[in-house]
Order: sequence, then structure tokens, then C-alpha cells
Amino acid sequence: MNANKILKSIRGQRLLTQNDIAEKLGISRQAYNMYENDLLHCELDLIIKILKALETDDSELNNFLNALKQDYLSYNLYKNDG
Repeated sequence: MNANKILKSIRGQRLLTQNDIAEKLGISRQAYNMYENDLLHCELDLIIKILKALETDDSELNNFLNALKQDYLSYNLYKNDG
């Protein structure tokens, strides 16, 4: 998924581990890993908390949201075809 790759890229650019973000969110690394790899099944408020923890700028936010939209549209297309 594109949004997942963008999120991982932003985290990597910040030199943060999954554990670093999990601590900021008050959750386990395993829980964060699950969220980072399956964004389409996350609640919007959790996605916003993750983006805040990563201190995303406007450009990163726009790229992420566009990718998330594309992932969502692709998911729905696949879901309706299957």
C-alpha cells in the first residue's frame, strides 16, 4: 500500500523506530507495527495521532492523504470485484 510506504518513509527520515512512535502514542511496538502495516483498518483519530507524533509537514501530509485515498479506492474496487 502506498500510504504505508509513505508513513514508513517519514518515520525513517526522522530516524525514528516503531518503538519510538509507539512510546509517543502510549502503545506497544507490536500494536504500532500492526497499525503502520494496515492503515485502512485504523480509526481516523489514530491516524491523526500517528501523523502528529511524526510531526509531518504540509507536503508530507498531502502526500500521505493522497496515497491513503488511492489505497482506499483500490481496496473498494478490489472488494467489489471479489
